[in-house]
Amino acid sequence: MLNQQFDLTRLAAYLGSVMAMWDGWTLADASILVGIVTALLSSVANLVYTYRKDRREQRASDAAAARLEKDQ
Repeated sequence: MLNQQFDLTRLAAYLGSVMAMWDGWTLADASILVGIVTALLSSVANLVYTYRKDRREQRASDAAAARLEKDQ
């Protein structure tokens, strides 16, 4: 019984903390968070694109080298 009350107390404390933080947020705070998330997503998308582009260029280079070897 004591353990269950402790968990409810801890849950209430966490929820209170989250609500206090949420209440203190301004539009500037939200825009900063949106900017950070957007920058991270853009970086990940760029890394994926660059990786795929490098693979395409490597395949093209290997194919050109194979054609040159075949022609000689």
